[in-house]
Amino acid sequence: MGGILVLLAWALGLIDEIKSKKNLIELRFSFITLLGVTFLILYSYLIKNFIFLFLNGGIFIMVIFEIAYTIYIKRKRA
Repeated sequence: MGGILVLLAWALGLIDEIKSKKNLIELRFSFITLLGVTFLILYSYLIKNFIFLFLNGGIFIMVIFEIAYTIYIKRKRA
């Protein structure tokens, strides 16, 4: 339940950032986060913990979206 609430809070924050058209994240840190989440997804799959697989999958999708949106905003401003 806690993981779902964290994911929900992150999603709501992401929506607010998109509405304000700000850069979402520092890209160098996002790629490290993406790598870490990828390892957590693999580990969750290996131990067959599907709850954490789902939560980490959600984080993975959000980080990918944040990276893509941040790149889009930076290119648009340039």
